[in-house]
Amino acid sequence: MKTRVGIIVLGGTLDKAMPPFILATTAAAMGMEVGMFFSFYGINILHKEKLKKIKVSPVGNPAMPMPLPVPQLVTVLPGMVDFATTMMKKMMEKNKVPSLEELIQQAIDLGVKIYPCQTAIQLFGYKKEDLIEGIEKPAGAATFLNFVTSADKPIVMTF
Repeated sequence: MKTRVGIIVLGGTLDKAMPPFILATTAAAMGMEVGMFFSFYGINILHKEKLKKIKVSPVGNPAMPMPLPVPQLVTVLPGMVDFATTMMKKMMEKNKVPSLEELIQQAIDLGVKIYPCQTAIQLFGYKKEDLIEGIEKPAGAATFLNFVTSADKPIVMTF
């Protein structure tokens, strides 16, 4: 029986980008076919320039670990997003967690189909050449849904 995993990525922050790629690369390594559909702010993960600037936001994220207890009100102060992003990247490096860029490359190397949403590309005024190499051509929702539903055992996740 053929199992296909469809992952829909809507968020464009570091903490919303990492889990879908971890699941995608794991499923692909286990022999499953995997397709990822990037829409709305998730499309920024595939944008060559915006990928370099993806951050994690502590605002409204009380589960985010901080070196000291920090009231949520403090998270809106200038510089806190950069502080949180730097802190998260240092934690990832210390614990030998691959970077987002490394996970994207692993996914491509493992044959994960990475579909940029055509509507999101239009919405944000991006062009195909703005996107990273090694991904599928921009696709509509029907292309992604056909990929997932043509499997004997489809699994769909949204982030």
